[in-house]
Amino acid sequence: MNGSPSKARFWYAIIAQVAGAQVFFWDALPDYRELTAGGEMAGTPQHFAIAVVGLVIMQSAYWYARRLQPQIRFRHRVVLGHLLLCLSEVSFFFVSALATVAAFDHWKRGQFVLWKAMLLVSAIFAFFCYKRQLASVGDALLEIQSEHAEKPTIEPKETGRL
Repeated sequence: MNGSPSKARFWYAIIAQVAGAQVFFWDALPDYRELTAGGEMAGTPQHFAIAVVGLVIMQSAYWYARRLQPQIRFRHRVVLGHLLLCLSEVSFFFVSALATVAAFDHWKRGQFVLWKAMLLVSAIFAFFCYKRQLASVGDALLEIQSEHAEKPTIEPKETGRL
């Protein structure tokens, strides 16, 4: 099934993942800067709620797009494929750096808050899924799909033998 409605919904889900990632990035960036400057993470409950909203958007859109992707056939687009592969790799850098700095900062100070650790693990998982989604689309755009992919290339000859 290569219907236009499925393809449109798929790309809307990709855009929703990008939007959710941006919500998380812009919400977590001040905390990351504070942590790397040697300060403490001073996020308010409102900031954590915004981060959760971004992660929920990412995860909802990921699982929806994941179901649609096998139904979609992609045209060969080398530049877009490479851009998505690059974006998939770069997207994981920030959340990895944030998790590393936050984990070492909390271990250093002897602080451990379960819900903050769960939020951090959730963020790592959401960005892992986002990275996988972008990479799989990038790979699909780089594949050359033959028009006759389902047909055998060599027709068997009838020999009359059993």
